[in-house]
Amino acid sequence: MKIGSLPEMIGRFHRDERGNFLMLFGLVLVPLMGVVGVAIDYSRASNARQALSSAIDSAALMAARDAQKLTDGQIRTRANAWIRDNLPPDVKSQLGNTTVTIDRTARTIKIDADANVPTTISSVLGMSNIPVSTNSHSTWGTNKIELALVLDNTGSMSSSGKMTALKQASKDLINIMKDAAIDAEQIKISIVPFNTQVKIDRSFKDESWLSYTPTRNVTRTKDSWGNYRYRVTGTNITVYDTSNLTCDSSGSCKYKTFTKSIWSTANQGCISDRDQDYDVKDGGAYVTSAQQYRAFWCSQTSLAQIMPLTSDWDALNAHVDTMTPAGNTNVTIGAAWGWATLTPETPFTTAKPKTEPQLKKHMILLTDGDNTENWFTATGSDIDDRTKKACTNIKADGINLYTIRVINGDADLLRNCATKPEMYYDVQNAAQLSPIFKAIAAEISAVRLTQ
Repeated sequence: MKIGSLPEMIGRFHRDERGNFLMLFGLVLVPLMGVVGVAIDYSRASNARQALSSAIDSAALMAARDAQKLTDGQIRTRANAWIRDNLPPDVKSQLGNTTVTIDRTARTIKIDADANVPTTISSVLGMSNIPVSTNSHSTWGTNKIELALVLDNTGSMSSSGKMTALKQASKDLINIMKDAAIDAEQIKISIVPFNTQVKIDRSFKDESWLSYTPTRNVTRTKDSWGNYRYRVTGTNITVYDTSNLTCDSSGSCKYKTFTKSIWSTANQGCISDRDQDYDVKDGGAYVTSAQQYRAFWCSQTSLAQIMPLTSDWDALNAHVDTMTPAGNTNVTIGAAWGWATLTPETPFTTAKPKTEPQLKKHMILLTDGDNTENWFTATGSDIDDRTKKACTNIKADGINLYTIRVINGDADLLRNCATKPEMYYDVQNAAQLSPIFKAIAAEISAVRLTQ
C-alpha cells in the first residue's frame, strides 16, 4: 500500500474533516429547523389567542348588555355569531368549541372558547397543531346607581335650540337608565334645574334647615335716560323684579318683609346661597341661620323645582318638560344642591349612604354660560372660586362628576371641576347633547368584564 507524501496525507485528512462537518450539520439541521418552526408557530398561536380573547370579550359584553331582553338560547346564538363575525378569517377557520354559561342569579356570563392552530415548520417534529383556549366573564346590573342631573335653566339656554336639545338629551338618558335597571331600587335619578337660585317643594316650609330672615337693602338711582336702576346695596347685583320692593322718596328701597307664608305660596319656594363657606358644603347642624338654607323671593318664578332621587321614569320625563330658561347663572348653587340630592341627610333623604355595597354616585353638571350672579356678588371670578370649592368638595365625597359646556361658558373651570379630564365635554352644537348624554348613560350603566 502506498502511503504517499506528508502533504498529500494532510490534504486527505482535511477532506475527511470537511465531510464529517457536513454530516454533523445535516444531523443538526432537522432539530434546528424544528426549534425555529416551534418559535414561529407559537407566535402564530399567540396571535390567534389574542384575537380569540378580543372576540369573546366583545361577545361577553354584548351578551350582558342584552341579557335582560333575551332568552338564554338567544344569548348563546348571538354570542357565537358575534365571536365568529369578529375573528380574522384564518382564526375563524381554526375555531373549536365555544361554551356560553349564563347565571341569572349572579347576573354573570362566562364564555369559554378554544382553537387549534395548524403548525408549519414545526410539523417536522410531529406537532400538527397547537391548541389555544381563553375565557371571559361579564356582569350586568351589579351596581346600584344614583345620578343627579344638574341643569342650567338660565335665559341663555333659550338660544341656539339649547333647551329643546337638553330636554331631548335628558329624556334619552333617562330611558337608557330605565332599560338598564333590574329593579326599582337599582337606579335613581334626581333633576336639579338652576339659575341664580334653585326651587324646592313648598311642603318643606316647616323644616328647621330653612331660614326666613334675610334682609336686603336696595339702592335706587337714575340713569342718563331718566330710568330708575335698582341694585342691592353694597354690591353690583341688579334687581330686575321690583314688585317685591318698597321705596321711599329718598331712593332708599328694601325688600318687603319675607315670611314662611309668603315662601309657601304659589310660584315661590326659591332658595338662594347659604352663607360662606356653607354655600359650598352639604348639610350641617343648621343651628344658626348662617348654616341654614336661605329661603327668599324667587328672581324667576318660572324656575322648575328640584326633583329628588326617584325611579319613577314617567315622572322624570314629565319633569324635564317643566324646565323653562330664565335668569342669570350661578353654577355653585346648582352643584351644591345636586350634591344634596345624592346624600341621605337633610334637606333630602332619599339617597342611600355611600357605604351601601356596590353603590355608585354620579353627577352631570351642565351649563352654557359664565357665572354672573349669586347672593353675594355679580363678579364672575368671585363666583368661580365658590364653584371650584363646591366641585372639590363633591369629588372628595366620592361622587363621579361629569361636566358639560354648551357653546359658551368657562371651559377651564368646568374641565377642572370634572373628576377626570375625559369626563368634561365641550359641546359646540346643541345637537351634540343627545349623543353625549347617551354615551355618559351607557358608561354609567355599562356592563363590565370581570377577572
